[in-house]
Amino acid sequence: MPVKNAGKYLKPCLESILAQSYKDWELIAINDDSTDGSNTVLSEYAAEYINIHTADSEGTGIVSALQKAYGMCSGNVIHRMDADDLMPTDKLERMIAAVAMDTVVTGKVSYFCDDRKIGSGFEKYTAWLNGLMESGDFWRDTYRECPIPSSAWMMCRDDFEKIGGFDSVLMPEDYDLAFRIWKNGLKITRLSGVVHHWRDSATRISRNDPQYFPIAYVQLKVHYFIALGRNKKPLVLCGAGKKGKLVAKELLAKGEKFSWVTNNKKKVGKDIYGIVLQPEEGVDYKNRQTILAISSPDEQVVLQKELDERYLQNNEDYFWLF
Repeated sequence: MPVKNAGKYLKPCLESILAQSYKDWELIAINDDSTDGSNTVLSEYAAEYINIHTADSEGTGIVSALQKAYGMCSGNVIHRMDADDLMPTDKLERMIAAVAMDTVVTGKVSYFCDDRKIGSGFEKYTAWLNGLMESGDFWRDTYRECPIPSSAWMMCRDDFEKIGGFDSVLMPEDYDLAFRIWKNGLKITRLSGVVHHWRDSATRISRNDPQYFPIAYVQLKVHYFIALGRNKKPLVLCGAGKKGKLVAKELLAKGEKFSWVTNNKKKVGKDIYGIVLQPEEGVDYKNRQTILAISSPDEQVVLQKELDERYLQNNEDYFWLF
């Protein structure tokens, strides 16, 4: 568990771990240069409970803290926790009962907030995540958003090491881990009900660190598109708004050749980054691979209907990056 200025939320988090019905666990809590006294709280709990251990990170940032924690742990089953969240009392018991080799165990999440209404973005993400848990189609929209919640997975240590553990080069690290789970073909075991309570707080890293803003995920998404999805068909990028331009820049940086189309008549014929934009009408989606970087929900619905009518395959013929 990486800890960075968890403040008043740290003790409730630790108490939720101590209250687990499953007792054979160890917690490795790494202080990531906290300035609010979190390190003192960790030391107090470590002194009182023999299965809680703490240390200072040897680097900067969440990945270094996670790597330090992993280096100190001794268990043969691995789970991650965030320092401002809460565990349902039976979380570890339910997950450990389902864990097996070549498998990742996960389940539904709930967002909560102590002092204000939950943000609409978090509500939508929760609904989307829990919808995956119900349908089992985890990788359907994996290029849109991370399908494995950061503190709602458990796997065997051997599997975790096989897929690279916490050695993430691309950020955000939890999204990178999800792609590596998919890449290595681990089976997803989904539990019924909520296994993690996610706190929406003003200090949450996803609210404050630009590395966790969705617009910053382009490098990671394009990297895994090329590594896992790219075939030999000509590539088309659809969408020339802010997001489309970010994707275009990343594709060019990776040396990928592509055609660029838009339904914005004002942009047709314009040269952007050395590529002349073409009209979207008449694109031969069947004989192309297409990246869809379209923000408008209405346009997404219309285009998805067209793709379905042509019997094209998601994450094979076309890829929604937003």
